[in-house]
Amino acid sequence: MLHSYLKTAFRNLMRNKRHFLVNITGLMVGFGAFLLISIVVQYVKEYDNFHTKRDRIYRIVRADLKGNGFGSGAPFPFAAGLRTDYPQLEKVAGIYGDKNVQVTIPEKEGVAAKKFSEAAGVFFAEPSFFEMFDFRMLTGNAVSGLQEQNTALLSRDVANRYFGDWRQATGKMIRAYGRYIRITGVMENPPDNTDFSLGIVISYATLQPLGLGMNDWVGISNNYVLVLAKEGYTAGQLSTLLPGFIAKHIPPSHAGYKLLLQPLKDIHTDKRFETFSGRVFSKELITALHLIGIFLLVIACVNFVNLSTANAINRAREVGVRKVLGSNRRQLLLQFLGETGLSCFVAMAGALILAIALLPALSGLLEMKISLSVLPVIPAVLFVLFLWAIVTLLAGFYPALVLSGFNPMNALKSRLNAENPKGIHLRRGLVIFQFVIAQVLIIGTLIVIGQTNYFRNADMGFSREAIITAEFPHDSISRSRFDYLRDGLMHQPGVSDVSFSLFAPAGEDFWATDFKLGGNHTDKADLIVNMKPADTNYFNIYKMQLLAGRLYYDADTVREFVVNETLVKKAGFASPEAAIGQSITVMNKTLPIVGVVKDFHVKSLRDPIDPVVMTTVKRIYKTANIRIETGKARVTLAAIEALWNKYFPDYIFKYSFIDQTLADYYKQENQLAQLFKIFAGIAIFISCLGLYGLISFMALRRKKEIGIRKVLGADVITIVMLMSREFTILIALAFAIATPLGWYFMNDWLQQFSFRMEIGAGVFVTTLLFSLLIAWLTVGHSAIKAALADPVKSLRTE
Repeated sequence: MLHSYLKTAFRNLMRNKRHFLVNITGLMVGFGAFLLISIVVQYVKEYDNFHTKRDRIYRIVRADLKGNGFGSGAPFPFAAGLRTDYPQLEKVAGIYGDKNVQVTIPEKEGVAAKKFSEAAGVFFAEPSFFEMFDFRMLTGNAVSGLQEQNTALLSRDVANRYFGDWRQATGKMIRAYGRYIRITGVMENPPDNTDFSLGIVISYATLQPLGLGMNDWVGISNNYVLVLAKEGYTAGQLSTLLPGFIAKHIPPSHAGYKLLLQPLKDIHTDKRFETFSGRVFSKELITALHLIGIFLLVIACVNFVNLSTANAINRAREVGVRKVLGSNRRQLLLQFLGETGLSCFVAMAGALILAIALLPALSGLLEMKISLSVLPVIPAVLFVLFLWAIVTLLAGFYPALVLSGFNPMNALKSRLNAENPKGIHLRRGLVIFQFVIAQVLIIGTLIVIGQTNYFRNADMGFSREAIITAEFPHDSISRSRFDYLRDGLMHQPGVSDVSFSLFAPAGEDFWATDFKLGGNHTDKADLIVNMKPADTNYFNIYKMQLLAGRLYYDADTVREFVVNETLVKKAGFASPEAAIGQSITVMNKTLPIVGVVKDFHVKSLRDPIDPVVMTTVKRIYKTANIRIETGKARVTLAAIEALWNKYFPDYIFKYSFIDQTLADYYKQENQLAQLFKIFAGIAIFISCLGLYGLISFMALRRKKEIGIRKVLGADVITIVMLMSREFTILIALAFAIATPLGWYFMNDWLQQFSFRMEIGAGVFVTTLLFSLLIAWLTVGHSAIKAALADPVKSLRTE
């Protein structure tokens, strides 16, 4: 029986090749998109899922008391304090991440020194970090190997890069941060889907002599504190301990925030907080991808239903003959469901091939190393089979019900009404549903593109054209060469200006600390400021606008402060002029404000502008800001590199343009825009396949009507307009539904950005015109072909 069903199904599908091809293509593309999205979502959900104690690991994070600002960093002494105060915590570990670190392999036995620049993957961690997390060691012991100062672990890849063979790395020396560091072990490379991409892990004790404020309970940098709760303690129970910790260790004037426990599984998906990699795949984005994948699969099923019901009339006599020969409705249902199942099986096989072929491209777009191995074999196979069964039922049950329900006498006498009102309304409703989804995706695409363009062109409050930044060593010997470097750079043709600072105006590096008003003013316990130490020429090179007072005088140490507008407002001063001369306490220094500059962005446009304090601290400068003439960029950069090698022979000259650094802020939004383009294109493609199938069916069913109209004098344009009018009305109705939906969801998405575009009417007009254009192009070919057909052939049998 099953063999007979399959043979009959195969013959019927081959008899209607065009119908079969259109259906298979739509299902295959829908299946493929859904599978790709499922793989991406599963990959993200597996982040740091390989740690056996993951359910008991939390990160200590901050939220300001007003609930408007969030941060991942914690003061350096937090880890030791939590370890001492709370026995409920089995382990506590501090880990500090750094970027763009210069590493040198010292010269030895006639082998020249090697220089490396580590863009990421350099960490300082306490030994207890490796007692909490399951990073496998190849040689050495992670816990004992990080007990002393100036010791480090390397990953397998880094060890191979440094020493040729990771087996030779243990016991060797590297030089970083102006210190010789001994390698005590080699780790296996961390998995790709982890937020702790460990490449070099230096002992936490090594931070002490680097002068980063290891005893400072106020200053906050890129230091994370992770805790492992003892068995039986919940996050709720542990959270009740944190207010007491703040009260005990942080003075009331500095306690402008509360502490929260963030589960390890949420680190990669909670967009409120940063990660070391700077990448967060938010829960909202995961939900959106889930919905898009489901909708793409649904419109593929809708396409199948639409075309199958429209084509049902062509199989009416077959149903009539089968019923007369004794087939019952259950057998016919099984027959037609079998045909759908066979179509879905072929589509699923094609979708798997499509997903495997396109996965590398998607991985490249998202900058993730995604592979099919992220899906466990047996669950993946069961998932695909389950998906095939569900789609077979969704796409095949209603058409099978319609086909099996034909009256055999009417079917054999050709009395079935091809224009059955119920069937017409269903098909129209399905077309509207398809285009609602497609148009919502088009609206989303246009708004995401608009927001990325807004990011690209927005005023950051400082000049960013033709400025490069390069980090230099900030040890005492290198600092003694600053003035020589400055003079050398200024004498280079193509260099127009130079400034030294701790950071660029905007970037991932930051230094946050507390703020107090001097004099008789009330302390501002809820105000944390962003420090931007720099020389006086910094204001000139970045063309920052002075609103009141003057710039501070150049000095080696802290003498005066310049602040931004936001600090003036949050500190309660009536105006920038009113702030001049007022004393504030920052970095334990009580000094006057001598100038106020116009607000500038120190982070991305997702975030509000921070209060900023600027001053001179020459001993901590590590960034050269160099403005160059764009027409001479290549020659100028080569000359700068030669000068760099002269003064810092052990340090690689690695630079970046400020505008590119800012563009990298919005990499995720650019990726989202590309994804929306792809998914909107898929939705339009599937919907247009349905339109093509329906217009072809209409042309066939109305063949004689068109012939009569042509005999009576109708021209080609009139007939094309007649056949296109219905679809135009359906797309317009879909647009009326899609517009409020698209506005609602995308306006909600825009709310996550402190600075955002306005949604104008142009977005919706473009969506409507594009939808109509695509639809007309789709139906135009079949409509014109039907209009140009010879009426004699269509009327010959009458």
